[in-house]
Amino acid sequence: MNRLPLLAATVFLAVGCGNSDDTDNKAECQVEAIDLSGCDRSTLSVVQPEGIWNTNVIFEDGVVGPSSIRFSPGDPLLIGLSMTTKQITPDTFYLASDVTGSEGGAVRYAFSGCKASGPGQVQGVVRVCVNGATSRQGTFTATRVARREGEAVSDRVELLGEIALPRGRPTGVVAAGGYAYVMAREEGLFIYDVKDPAHPVLASELKDDDEAFTTGLISGTTLYLGTFAKGLRICDLTKPARPSCEKSVLADVTVRVDGLAKEGNLLYVASPKPRSDIVVLDVTQPSAPTLVVRYSVEGASSSAGEYPYGLAVQDSRLYVSNWSYGVSVTDVTDVATTKAPKLLGRFGGASTSALAVGKIEGVNTVFQGSDEWASSLLVLDTSHPEAIVQRGELKLRPEASLGGMELSGTTLYVANYQDGLRVYDVSTLGTPKAAGYFNTWSEADPGRGVGYLEGLQGVHVADGLVYGWETTRGLLIFRHTP
Repeated sequence: MNRLPLLAATVFLAVGCGNSDDTDNKAECQVEAIDLSGCDRSTLSVVQPEGIWNTNVIFEDGVVGPSSIRFSPGDPLLIGLSMTTKQITPDTFYLASDVTGSEGGAVRYAFSGCKASGPGQVQGVVRVCVNGATSRQGTFTATRVARREGEAVSDRVELLGEIALPRGRPTGVVAAGGYAYVMAREEGLFIYDVKDPAHPVLASELKDDDEAFTTGLISGTTLYLGTFAKGLRICDLTKPARPSCEKSVLADVTVRVDGLAKEGNLLYVASPKPRSDIVVLDVTQPSAPTLVVRYSVEGASSSAGEYPYGLAVQDSRLYVSNWSYGVSVTDVTDVATTKAPKLLGRFGGASTSALAVGKIEGVNTVFQGSDEWASSLLVLDTSHPEAIVQRGELKLRPEASLGGMELSGTTLYVANYQDGLRVYDVSTLGTPKAAGYFNTWSEADPGRGVGYLEGLQGVHVADGLVYGWETTRGLLIFRHTP
């Protein structure tokens, strides 16, 4: 899953670069100018401004965006920008960042605390000023990120091996035949020999200055590589340590690929941009796919941000995570002949960007979640797609969202960002039961605190092992012992 929202760039303003410290240009974003008269500021005396915090911002116009605050270690950051002001007293919690806007104006982002619920949780007012005048304002909740109370490093999960990438951050991993293929956007594809999972070794790499790799899927001796803007690369794995990736599909237009799924001879491609659709390809000849149809989920609106992200296919039914449009179920029976996918139903509950599909106690079941603040893992009964029923819900911690998941039999593996790898027994239809974990995140790790989505971002199960990709630590290889 490759949604990477950047609060400072997309929710606030495009700011460009450079610092600005002209006091006259901060007027309405000075701490004295922010109305906190209705606040219980005495509670701020307990705040301990240390470590890394995640924060959720809700603007008055309804726009919502999560980000982070870093007090330590390293240079202090506010929403990924240098923190230029930090004023913490028994009744004041005030942070600001000053930058030069994309059009040359002085921009200040200001966070002012209203009340504290404890040493590591603050609620307050956020304001954005351009040349001293308020451009946008709203509220924020900030929580220090820490390991769940009472947990050790791991429970029933063993870390067999890990290796940091030579450069960049991973966005996906697929594995087969003793090799793991790690996608890292602009930094390319890294191929690791994992025949000894305790000692992964970099075997080769592929980099193209014009492409950014996002996700992948292996079928036989073919690796399909999704890109951020140039469709699919097709790689021959006859020599698995050094794949040949000479062919491309959908490269003649700007096609972004966020998810891949395959059933039979059909490959399904989730493409949020440019058309917000699912591209269906016939891969009877793996190295020469042909277009079957481009399908946009009925009723979904790209202008409302209802894009296809995660997807799965089972028994000729296509399941798609469409963000705020929810999970959709589409009949793709004989689609290669009819070229007419048909929406059977959808579950419009919470926003969703990741899912896993299987049969639990004979029931068609979808597990769905998202990387938004305060997300939940939902369990959906899709036996009757025209009337999907929620059978269970597992609430996640607000400050640690869900990156991705994979179902293997009746075990669900979830990448829970700062809460690491979470394993659940789903043999009984209903709320998943905890069956192990591994905490991968520590605020002491180099480079933490830059953004909200940090930690274990995704998982892939292959050959009895769980492969995870971690935003800082790189490739992690786990063994789960129930």
